Amino acid sequence: MKELVKISCYIEEYSNQNGKLCARLRDKASNKKVVLMGHNTDKNHLLRFLTQAKIHQDIMPTIYDKDGKDIVAVRGYIVSDAPDEIVVNIDIEMGGYLFE
Repeated sequence: MKELVKISCYIEEYSNQNGKLCARLRDKASNKKVVLMGHNTDKNHLLRFLTQAKIHQDIMPTIYDKDGKDIVAVRGYIVSDAPDEIVVNIDIEMGGYLFE
């Protein structure tokens, strides 16, 4: 059985090659990009989820700060831990992501 881990993340906003505003998760401890995978991973759902942080920024004002107290908790098992990114499979009991 795979071991469930919790990674505390913040949201990083950036502009893509076309100049469009995008968002991704970064690990607060290592500052590595956190990539989600698995059957339960839906890019559109994740983007809608991350959009809620912007809408409710008054409730969680530090969600975009590496050193802030607000987090996106990612739960799953680590598939790989490279120098620049952590790949997490969320297809596990209690796996997924949520604001804390």
